[in-house]
Amino acid sequence: MNKAPPPLLTQPAPKPSPKPPVKSLTHVDRVNNTFDGLLSAAEGISRFKKWLDAPEPPKPPKPAPVKEEKRQAVPPFDIQEISGAMRKEFMPMSATLMERWFAGELNCSPTQQDEVNGINQNGQPYPPSMIDKTTIKLDWVLKHARAKAAYESLQTYERLTTPRAIEALGHALTPLRASYGKVDAWELSGQDIPTLHKKFQFQLAGVESTFGQKLDQLITRGKNNAGVPDDLTGSLGSFNFYAAVGYATFNREATRATITSIILYVKDNYTFTDKAGEISQYLGHWSRDGVIIVPTTGAAGLAGIPWPDYPVAVGDIRVRGNVYYPVRNSSFRRWQRIHGRGGDFIVYSDYRFVTLPQPIEIAFL
Repeated sequence: MNKAPPPLLTQPAPKPSPKPPVKSLTHVDRVNNTFDGLLSAAEGISRFKKWLDAPEPPKPPKPAPVKEEKRQAVPPFDIQEISGAMRKEFMPMSATLMERWFAGELNCSPTQQDEVNGINQNGQPYPPSMIDKTTIKLDWVLKHARAKAAYESLQTYERLTTPRAIEALGHALTPLRASYGKVDAWELSGQDIPTLHKKFQFQLAGVESTFGQKLDQLITRGKNNAGVPDDLTGSLGSFNFYAAVGYATFNREATRATITSIILYVKDNYTFTDKAGEISQYLGHWSRDGVIIVPTTGAAGLAGIPWPDYPVAVGDIRVRGNVYYPVRNSSFRRWQRIHGRGGDFIVYSDYRFVTLPQPIEIAFL
């Protein structure tokens, strides 16, 4: 925890100090400089002559040899080294997001409900600097099979027309009802995805958001990668795809609306908030060289069972990177308290318009 935080993301570069003006030398300056140089040289020659004439001082007696005790020191590990370890584990996106968190201003949600609402420790909405709309791309997310399956399931007619989805569509479109009216949600949102999400989002599909999905991933990673998470889990954890209104039209009486297209995107909160009354989420054992998952700690964390935290050595403990330390959400919250830094932030991916093969019809009462 002792390493100083990185520079703030919004911190301006320091201005270069002004150079002193160059003074033009006059004839008098040159004469004075020459005289000063000759005087300094004469003084140096005098000191050198005195040193040559001085007798050699007696040599002190050699001290008795002292037997040194060998110390087996364990090289230190700092929590900020995790991002470097992530890159060694082929998790570059995870490393990028974590470095952004360390470089952010102090910003955290005290409770999970505050996290959902984007409210920080001051009771205020997250500042614009804590909303990331450029790092995560849908093309990258959809390279992962489990994410692509959720993305495709969200586009099915059955998923888009559940009772709760229809109710949400009604709330979003009721204020815009007009005879033969047309709704371009993207333009009405000022081409701003957080505004679109607030006004027009009506359905979602989760990835690793249920206990069953998390357990399945734990088993899969245990078989394929010694329990080490992949870059999707490391960067987004459990997250959702969201569907928002894209384009809609009203009939002449404005009693019905037809939604012909939707907008799909990812939204996630990059935070370290734990559920109240539950043990802090286990994030693996980390060293500067990578991560290992201790099966008992991982299983206990998944089941919500308290488990003692202890470091694990792999090989000689004197070798840097051979000792792995348990890291939890609470580790990052502690770092925030120590340094007054560390910014929870909201992640939005880019978006895609999808034309519906079967438009959605809703009626207004």
